[in-house]
Amino acid sequence: MQLFARASVVAALLMASLGVTYADAQTSPATTSVGPGRVFCRSATACELDIGTPASLKYKIDPDALAAADKERLTRKCTPTATACIATVTGTATNSGVKAASIKFYN
Repeated sequence: MQLFARASVVAALLMASLGVTYADAQTSPATTSVGPGRVFCRSATACELDIGTPASLKYKIDPDALAAADKERLTRKCTPTATACIATVTGTATNSGVKAASIKFYN
């Protein structure tokens, strides 16, 4: 009888430790900030931030999570042929670049 009680305590501790490990794996990704640099969009979903002259660092920017006014300014006024837009992008780092949460324009 005591063997089963000890086994159930060990099993409960094992399950609790697995739950804590799983909870740690579910934490949200860290916020990152890139820039300042020249930012431009070729389309509503294809934006890039270049740092340096010539550009030595390039980041793909996903503008979907930006506020409507910032997203419109970024996609309509910051094009490769327009006057350069200088900005810093804050958001979540992804495998393909940065999912923008906010953007600060300097011009």
